[in-house]
Formats: sequence, structure tokens, C-alpha cells
Amino acid sequence: MSHEILRLSRRSTILGLSLLPLAGYAQAYPAKPVSVVIPYSAGGTTDIVARLIAQSLAASTGKTFVAENKGGGSTTIATGAVAKAAPDGYTLLANEMTQTIIPWLFPKLSFDPIKDLLPVTVFAEAPYVLVVNSGVPAKSLRELVDLAKAQPGKLNFASGGAGSGPHIAGELLKTVAGVDMTHVPYKGSGPAVADLLGGQVDVLITAAPTVTAQMGSGRMRPLAVAHPRRLSSLPDVPTAAEAGFPDFRIANWFGLAAPKGTPAEVVAYLHAEVQKVLQRADVRDKLLAAGAEPVSMTPAEAARHVNAEARRWGELVRKAQIRLD
Repeated sequence: MSHEILRLSRRSTILGLSLLPLAGYAQAYPAKPVSVVIPYSAGGTTDIVARLIAQSLAASTGKTFVAENKGGGSTTIATGAVAKAAPDGYTLLANEMTQTIIPWLFPKLSFDPIKDLLPVTVFAEAPYVLVVNSGVPAKSLRELVDLAKAQPGKLNFASGGAGSGPHIAGELLKTVAGVDMTHVPYKGSGPAVADLLGGQVDVLITAAPTVTAQMGSGRMRPLAVAHPRRLSSLPDVPTAAEAGFPDFRIANWFGLAAPKGTPAEVVAYLHAEVQKVLQRADVRDKLLAAGAEPVSMTPAEAARHVNAEARRWGELVRKAQIRLD
């Protein structure tokens, strides 16, 4: 990633001090239920982690935080609804990586997915892992790259659709490794995983939770984690950097964002409360169980992260000439 993620332990010593100026304000906000809008249907990683944070905030503050699924439109429906909501802190977006991709895929949106939203924090990430079906002879990322170079265009990689995270990940690998692979889009990650297991496609690069449960099937093989550090859930899988491809790094991330113009006091309060719940062992354990590693970003750090991600993926979308199906 383009910034250094600050681990929770580095925040814990200053958390108490950060809450002091907000103590009085906390009694006034929220005075009614806060809606946390999730841009996907129920059951996925984004839904799981956003719902966990919403429930934990409710328990911690004694206020009402309601998780609301609003899927469709490649997340543009939910993102647009929050961007156009009243900037009063009562409508939040459970944002993630796709927020920084859709500006380049939907240039005629009636809102700006980046400028019309105000980051509150990024609280977790789920690094991507590259897996191949068991019939692919490569036993490492380096061997896979060599195989792809020897047979340009023959190897294929699956995704959940044009412009999805796995599609972006495949194009990133092609760019940093200088290889040619054929993109095979599916209507969701489920069918992509099914065809990988069935041997119809060769490669899938996706967030670890999508494939972790299938690792023991014998029908897929993990080759690399697209992240600077190995995953605690996959400790024996080397990083792309260890294989000689340090620029092959991609991870989904999860945060909260509010409509542009939301008062700074509201943003500060929400950020501080999220930091409080992230100190709880049960919350951290549940995030890890969902395949998401807890992280900590201030609103300013989250804003820099979102802007950097938007620039990075915008350049890749243009270079790879990615278009929606």
C-alpha cells in the first residue's frame, strides 16, 4: 500500500487523551439512530466487518447504529445515497476499495465518489492472495510468471466482473510482471471460485476470506500474498515481495465515510469511538476470523489513503483500458 498503516498498539497509549475533548459532545450526538450503509448484499466480507463495527459502536456508546444493506450498481447506489445525504452524521457509508475504482468506470455519475465523501477512518484490511487451480504446474509466483511468459495469453484469470477487485488485481499482476493473461469475468466471486476449483480457469487473485475455506480441498494452491507481510491466517504462503515482485500489492480495506460537510466534531467523535471498540479483544478476534486485519487511521490519514488509492487504480484502469461488461 502507498502509506504506512499504523497498528493498533501504537494508538492505544494516546486513545484516552484523544477522547477528552469529545466527552461533552458525545452526550449530544447521536440523538437519533445512525445508519451505516453497506454497498453490498448481506454475507460478504464488507457486510460482516461493517455490521460488526456498527453493532460494537451501539454497544460501546449506548446509542443506535443500524447496518443497512443497499447493494447494486457496482456500489454506486449506496455510495451515491450517502454522498447526497444530509451532512449531519446520521448517514454513513461502509466504504472500501471499490470507492476508489468506480470514479474511473462510471465517469458520468451524478456525484463524485471521492470529493463528496469525507473519510472518518479505515479500521481493517483484507490483503489479496493469488491462488491457482491444482492443475497449473507452477508452485510459486515466480514459476507462474515464467509459465505465463512462455505461453502469452494462454493462462487465464477469473474475476467477479469487469472492474471488480480481482479484475484490478489481475491487471496489476500483468503490469508489474510483464505478462499476458486472459481475463475471464464472472457475475460474482462465487462462480469464479467454483470454476477455479473445477479447473475451468487457472488463476484467481482475491481477498483472502473468499478462498480461505477452500484451501484444504486440494483443488487450489496459494502461491503468494499480495501484501508486504505474510498473513496470520496463511503463515506458510510467501509474499509477492519475497518472490521478487514488491509492486504486486493489493488489499481491500474497510472504513467509514460521511457526506462532505459533516461537522468536524461528528467525524472526530465517530473516529474516537471506532478506536475504542478496536481495542476490544473480541472485536479484533472477529475481524481476524473474517479475514480482515485490524488497522488504525485518523480521518486525515484515511483521506490520504483514499486519494492515493484513487490515483493508483485510476492510472491502472487507464493503462489497462478496463471497461465494464
